[in-house]
This record gives sequence, C-alpha cells and structure tokens, in this order.
Amino acid sequence: MTTKAKRLWLLAAVVSVTITAGGVYYFDKPNSSPPAAVNPEGEGGDLYYCPMHPQHRSHEAGNCPICSMKLVKLGSNGSEPQTAEKPAGGGVYIAPERQQLIGVKSVAVEKRPLTKEIRTVGRVAYDETKITHIHSKVAGFIEEVFVDYVGRTVRRGEPLFTIYSPDLVATQQEYLLALRSNAILKDSAFSWVAGGSNDLLESVRQRLLLWDVTPGEIEALARDGKVKRAIAIHSPVNGVVTERQAYHHGRYVTPDLDLYTIVDLSTVWVLGEAYEHDLPLLKVGQTAEIEFPYASNLNRRRGKIVFISPTLDPKTRTAEVRLEFPNPDLTLRPDMFVNFTSRVYMGRQLVAPVDAVLDGGTSHYVFVDKGAGYFEPRSIEVGARTEDYVAIVRGLTAGDKVVTAANFIIDSESRLKGALAGMGAPGAVPIGGTFAAGPSMSVEVLEPKTAKVGRNTIRLALNDASGRPIEDAQVEVSLFMPRMGTMPPMTSKAELKHEGGGVYFGTIEALMAWTWETTVTARRNGQVVGTAKTSITAR
Repeated sequence: MTTKAKRLWLLAAVVSVTITAGGVYYFDKPNSSPPAAVNPEGEGGDLYYCPMHPQHRSHEAGNCPICSMKLVKLGSNGSEPQTAEKPAGGGVYIAPERQQLIGVKSVAVEKRPLTKEIRTVGRVAYDETKITHIHSKVAGFIEEVFVDYVGRTVRRGEPLFTIYSPDLVATQQEYLLALRSNAILKDSAFSWVAGGSNDLLESVRQRLLLWDVTPGEIEALARDGKVKRAIAIHSPVNGVVTERQAYHHGRYVTPDLDLYTIVDLSTVWVLGEAYEHDLPLLKVGQTAEIEFPYASNLNRRRGKIVFISPTLDPKTRTAEVRLEFPNPDLTLRPDMFVNFTSRVYMGRQLVAPVDAVLDGGTSHYVFVDKGAGYFEPRSIEVGARTEDYVAIVRGLTAGDKVVTAANFIIDSESRLKGALAGMGAPGAVPIGGTFAAGPSMSVEVLEPKTAKVGRNTIRLALNDASGRPIEDAQVEVSLFMPRMGTMPPMTSKAELKHEGGGVYFGTIEALMAWTWETTVTARRNGQVVGTAKTSITAR
C-alpha cells in the first residue's frame, strides 16, 4: 500500500471514530428533562418518548422497543408533561429516567384493617398453685425411703418413706389403752364415765390422724393390738418430685424440714415477657399462640392470657404475661423456651407502608408523589405501628401516593436542594408544609468498627444536644440499604439494652457487605427523646 493510500485510510478511521463518539454522547448523555416534541414526519397528534432512551419517539402509546419501559406523553408544545401541580415549596423534581435508575416506587394511602403482631420470648413454668411440700408432722428418724430420686412420678396415697418417732409409738400405745378402757367403761351406769371414755378415745385417734397416720393404719392398730415401730408417710397428691431431703436409714428429721417438693404437671404456665410499649395492647382473655423453637416434635398451641403482671422489671423493662395450658402427657417441660405471639386487632384505619415513613426524631414525614416527577415532603402524625404498616393520624388522606422505595435518596436530594438554596438549618414545620428534621442527639459507634456479614454485637454511646449521656431509654437501631437496580431495599432492626453511662448494647444482622445507613432512635415511656443518623460498614 502506498503512503498516500495509508493516509486516506487513517483519515477515514478518525472521521468514523469521531462520528461514533458524537452519536454515543448525543444518545447517552444525561437528560433530566424530556426532549422536545419534534415531529420529523410532520404528522399531527400526540407524541410519546422513552425516559430511558429519549431518542425514541412514537405517535402511539406503548412500551419502548429497547428497554420495554412505558412511553411518556409529551406536552402539545413538546415540553415536559404537566400532570400534577408542582409543590409550592420544599418539593424536589426527579426526572423519570432517574426515577427508573434509583428504583422509586409509590403506593396510595388507604384504609384497611390493622392488626399488630406482638412477638416475644417466654418459657414454660410450674403452676405455682400445684406445688406441694412434704413435712413430717413429728420429730423422728427416717427408717426406709421408697421415693429415692428427683424426677420420679408419684401417685396420691403412694408411700414416700417410713419414720420412727417415740411420740408416735407412745401415742399408739395410748390409743390401745384408751380402746381397752372404752370397752370396759362404755356400758357404765354413769353416763359421764362412758362419755369421757369415748372422748378420750376420739381425742387420741384425732392426734394420730393429724400426724398423717392413715385411717386404715389406725383400724389395723385397733384390730391387731400391735404398736408399729415405723409409720409410713404418704403422698397427698399426684405429681413429680422436684426436690428431696429424705435420705436413708438414721436421718433425724423435724417438722420444719422440707423433705419433698412435689409438683403436679398436669397443667403448666407459660410466662412471656412483654415490652413496656406493647402492654397497653394486651388484655386478660386475649388469645395468644406459642411455638417451640427447639422442640420440632411439638405443634403450636393456642391459649388465653390469664394474668398480666402489675409491675415492671426495671432491668428489662418488661412485664410478665401468663398463659395456662393442660399438659396430660407431660410434653411441656418446665423451663422450655417458647416464642410467644399475640395478634391484636386495632380496627380499620388509614395506613401507609412502614417503608414510606421517615423518622425525624420528634416527628415523622413522608414524600408525597405529586406526579410529573415532583415529590413533596410532608410532616405527618403517626399512630399504631405494625410490621408492615403505620396508622396515619394526621397529614395524609386516602388516595395520596407516598414513596416507599428510594425515599432516602429523595430525602437527601431534598435536603441538598434546601442547603443550596440557603435554607439554613433544618427544623420541624407544621403538617402540610415542608419538613426537614436534624438529629436531636449524637451517637458514637463503639462496636463494631467494621461489621461482618451476619450477626454482630453492637454498642452505641448516646448523648443529648448538651452532651449529657442519654440513660435508661428504649433504643432502637435500624440498618437500611436502598433499592439498587433490581435488588429490593433491605432493612435490619434491633432493640438495644442500657449498659450504663449512656452506652447501649445488643445484636444486629448485616444482611450483606455494604455501607448501611443507620438510624438510632431513643424513647422514654413511648415518647421520642432523640434520634440520629450514622453509618456502619459491613465487609
């Protein structure tokens, strides 16, 4: 090839690359507003475009042939469609193509039945009304032990042990003497003599009964006329031996010694620990359900709440909730762990999804989708909260569309817009106006410095605006990752306990390697005393 030919080929290649690069820039450059409605064919009628591929336009509604996204109608003058009024203040505009990229989703606020599921842990316990303590009524020496280990099942009337007591022997002899005297004196001509003999005999008999000598043993004593050296002590109830102090031959016992503890396990209690903020929703008579996380052979059981403790544990801030269950086959063993669930119906209420509500500490807000790419932050008042929904007391009406995905990103853009406009420090505003709330406390992540994927121990130090430690609060920490493309948003929450000095600890799960947006909220008696945002990175 000649030098001239090589130069021509090189020039052609440069021109080709330049044209290609220009085309890529034209079609792929960021475009925050819809393209002009240019009609190359000169036809009339509506024109539609694809927000992701603005170069594609069509006179018919439908989907984009490139990405299958729904086409958007242009205005009659080729300008951006105006399907909704732009918010008067505090709103933010996000182009449709960017909404698609960050995964914005909106749902309508609606009225629906609201049911809160209260979940806590519990354990199986003895029915305290069916615990029996066995004592000897007289001092003496144990001769023989029949029930000789803890855990043994006993039946009512079964002998437990025998005891030799000088007092019992003397009383038996006294009974035989009174019996012989009564046989002689019962027919006396003097009624007071016969009556006194009968009274003496009955008095001795009652003393033997009070010392747990059975009527059968007394009848055998009267029939045989022989004093028994050792008398058997019998179980007064059916049950299981849980404690034993009756040991073999020769042990001296007194009436104050607890020789056996026998518990009737035909019914058991299940004790749950309900948190302070859930107590107003729980009532005696409500149905609850228990399941056994470590006993796969046991099915779920339903019962009714029979007691709610009037006192609160100052360390755990929980109150005891009790259920009773029949246990004829003894499969419910004391101290088994259970998961305790109670569903509380709270009527039909106006609700929004939990993901739509942003917690500003002293107040809450949502982003209302006004249409045409505009989003308005609105302060709201919330009521009861369930796992999926929050009751709306004030600030929204049925049919309002609120953002449920990517709202943290919209929130960030809204705050950035306010900062650039010189709005100054954010603050709370009345319902219906714009909203921007800053943290009312500071938080320091003591642990983990870098989290691992999975469960992590977390320790936070909380201080109020004046720098004083926030103590004895109910602290909730929430990790959030927004929707990323087709990946749904992720949330992980945990309640922390107070360690002392404003330091709180607990465990929380990092679902994947990510820098998680972390929201910390502190409450006392159900009222928010502080909130702050930070981040935790999991690797």
